[in-house]
Amino acid sequence: MTTDSLASPILPRLTELLRREKPVRVTLFGSSTIEGIGASSPEHGFGPLFERALAPFVTGGLTVINRGIGGNGAREMHDRLPDVLADGADLVLWQTGSNDPWQGVPVATYGTLTRQDLLATRAAGADLVLMDPQYCRMLEECAAFPPFVEEVHRIGAELGIPVFHRYARMKSWCAELDLSREDLSPDGLHMGDMGYRMLGQAVAAWLVELTGAPAGAFART
Repeated sequence: MTTDSLASPILPRLTELLRREKPVRVTLFGSSTIEGIGASSPEHGFGPLFERALAPFVTGGLTVINRGIGGNGAREMHDRLPDVLADGADLVLWQTGSNDPWQGVPVATYGTLTRQDLLATRAAGADLVLMDPQYCRMLEECAAFPPFVEEVHRIGAELGIPVFHRYARMKSWCAELDLSREDLSPDGLHMGDMGYRMLGQAVAAWLVELTGAPAGAFART
């Protein structure tokens, strides 16, 4: 870990816990991606695959709490926020922006509510990261969808919260690996086993990089 990353870590709580080899609690908060809908079995969903990929770097022990409920948008997540705060997580991964376009929620309403809840979570002491929506057929066909991807990144920039660029990453996987959208999301919306495997590994690697771990550390797992 570099001197610069220790002086001003992007994820201060997680970075310090990893450095001191202390236990880490992570809450995964969101909708169907976090729940793992679309996977052939629970162990092939995002949560277990993410946990498996991150665990080797948390030498003090890792606890992952899954608070994903399919179909949830910002309003439903707001109603469930007390449960997330009660988790006492060191890091909350906040997956958002996929369902609100279908629900007809105005982007401004979505943004206001999401900012409010993120600030409440930060005030409770947790590090935060955001995950933007997926690249898939059904969302690409939803006229209201594009502004929500932009809004997630706007919120991240305004509040200083790192954003995992899932939408762009999925597009790049398709281009680089000669995959179709349906290879990653077979039903046109939810990710399947391949998509969850790639996503879980990528998000875990990204988090480790944000703590300032040496480049290439993931190759040793």
